[in-house]
Amino acid sequence: MPFRMIALDLDGTVLDPEGRIRPKTIAALQAAGAHGLEVVLVTGRHHSVTRPYYEELGLSGPAICCNGTYVYDFAAGRIVNGEPFDHDDARRVIASCRQHGVDMLMYLDDVMLYEVPTPHLEKLGAWIDGLATRPKPELRQVASMEAVLDAAPNVWKFVVTHPDAGRLAGWYAEAEAMPAYGVEYSWHDRIDVMPAGRSKGSRLLAWAAERDVDPADIVAFGDNFNDLGMLTGVGLGIAMGNAPDGVKAKVGEVIGGNDTDAIAERIGRLLA
Repeated sequence: MPFRMIALDLDGTVLDPEGRIRPKTIAALQAAGAHGLEVVLVTGRHHSVTRPYYEELGLSGPAICCNGTYVYDFAAGRIVNGEPFDHDDARRVIASCRQHGVDMLMYLDDVMLYEVPTPHLEKLGAWIDGLATRPKPELRQVASMEAVLDAAPNVWKFVVTHPDAGRLAGWYAEAEAMPAYGVEYSWHDRIDVMPAGRSKGSRLLAWAAERDVDPADIVAFGDNFNDLGMLTGVGLGIAMGNAPDGVKAKVGEVIGGNDTDAIAERIGRLLA
């Protein structure tokens, strides 16, 4: 068995269309752990909304969160490695969003903030309300991102969104040209914004190197453009069948969609 680590995205990959982990996926990842493979979640999510799935999978190591801006140690309850936004750069993100009339979600150390409710945020809020996990994630509406930023110790990520795809694309075209930022579509109507140089792929490889794991010894599963850095930087990058064609075209292997047991079946073949 040539691999030592399995890296997995959550949304659109480990999670099915209803936001659940399929039982066979849980069993397969537990079997991988029993065979000595390290299983690591690599997600665009804030650690607070990663925790329930981390616990459901029975993992023990850290998780890579907010598209690689930091590594979170759940056992210690703290960020162990990460680089937040410079506050002036964060202010420029907010100003650019104001100029283009797009909405934003801002991830701080222990809270996710928004100004304008959206269907996605309403669904997220309902999911949080139903959680038994403690501590519960905090999703809070604020009147002004600028006012909060003055008192915020760390800003880790922005999610920029708008129902008008053209308006969102206009913002993306401008932001992509700004050297201080990394911008990646994580959904058709959501764009993740990180400090430049931060990505799932770069953080995964740096963290693996600290553990003396070579990139060739990692297999990664993902479904979207923000997963490409890790899918193309490891020994075996596997895209889900529900991934956009632009993602599928750049990886070595494509399996079934996240509405199937494709991950469990592929891990089973890895362990055989």
